[in-house]
Amino acid sequence: MEHRLQVDSPLYAAAPAASAAQDAVAMRQHLGDFLRRAMVGSLVVHLPGGAPVERGEGHFHVGPELFLQTGGWTDFCLPHGTLTLGPGEALLMPPQLLHAEQVRAAPAQPFANLVVYAEAHALTCHLAQEIHTGKPGIRHLEMRQHPQARHIHDWLADAARLGQNMQPEWATLQIRALVAAATAGVLRALADIDPHTAPESAWVTKVRVLVQNQLGDADLSVRGLAQQCGCTADYLSHLFRQQTQEALVAYINRMRMARAARLLAESALAVKEVAWACGYANPSYFIHSFRAQYGQTPKGYRQGRDNPVYPIKYYLLGS
Repeated sequence: MEHRLQVDSPLYAAAPAASAAQDAVAMRQHLGDFLRRAMVGSLVVHLPGGAPVERGEGHFHVGPELFLQTGGWTDFCLPHGTLTLGPGEALLMPPQLLHAEQVRAAPAQPFANLVVYAEAHALTCHLAQEIHTGKPGIRHLEMRQHPQARHIHDWLADAARLGQNMQPEWATLQIRALVAAATAGVLRALADIDPHTAPESAWVTKVRVLVQNQLGDADLSVRGLAQQCGCTADYLSHLFRQQTQEALVAYINRMRMARAARLLAESALAVKEVAWACGYANPSYFIHSFRAQYGQTPKGYRQGRDNPVYPIKYYLLGS
């Protein structure tokens, strides 16, 4: 039986070292270009709106996500319509906003974009390409455990919150400045390499991205991830544990619990909706699992924490 990761799977691309190095250079050049245009006020920044975590097609993240379109178009399917991101434009996806992506290209305009996501001390930045018709996939991915990740998260979250009231002119300027600061932070984090820390395998990082993108799917499983990776479930579990010292199923459950805790602290979602958003089809099982993890019920966990809710409207910045 074949156990190796397939080279044509969305998870793994057997690109030569020279190609990977070129992608790394291209990613930094694109980031630098977007940073310069944000600083001079010529960057168009879309801020989509909608109620957080409504049920429907797509996925969401608990933190903000920054899309930088370098070629082609991305159509974002949102709870209240579709928003198209064109070449040279940026889109700041607010936390907890459900979205799905369809990509388009033209003969002289192949699809490509950069996606930035930061949470806690972890930063991921990847170049995307069209892997199947209309479907984006990762071409080049880099991850850093870096202090800048927390700042990048906070700057983008602040920019998203400012989008709820755009009447003062300074709000537009501040949003651009925050996006520029976050982009500069990404460049700084990518430039800092700790010689004493071994980098994580690219495929492990990609597994983590797959898990994060599918946490709300009740059918998320090691077997399903293995099918996406082009290998067996046993082999994927073995490799993940070997390189992370953690079982893949335990990692999935830990990420679900972390998402649940954050949603309870930062949203007004009912407990059953938090359960759904974290991939639990049975709210009672979710409550039992949460109590086992945190020593209290979801309701008890929420009672001792602030619960800010930020309704975000849609605005377009730039000319």
